[in-house]
Amino acid sequence: MQVLQQGRIIEGKDADNILKIMSNDQALKILRSTIDSPKSAWDISIISEIPLTQVYRWVRRLHNSGLVRVSGDTNTSGKKFFMYQSKVHSIKVTLTPAADTLIELS
Repeated sequence: MQVLQQGRIIEGKDADNILKIMSNDQALKILRSTIDSPKSAWDISIISEIPLTQVYRWVRRLHNSGLVRVSGDTNTSGKKFFMYQSKVHSIKVTLTPAADTLIELS
């Protein structure tokens, strides 16, 4: 299996990992909720109706797979906070009997 992610090809275990992630309902809810603008984990939890601990678990996995962008800042009281935004806007899966599966993420 190959994954074409924004101009680069990902193969092997990384490609399998991305396909597994994309088949998970919670991961898809997080990606959908963060397409238009970055959101905090709390906002994602409320919008997606996913427990906050699961949101943190999934955004870490999505970030490690290159599917979510993480940005951070400090508020006026000096506390750090992080915002998460999907890097994925479309997914195309091509299945062929003779060749490997090709997944295109853009």
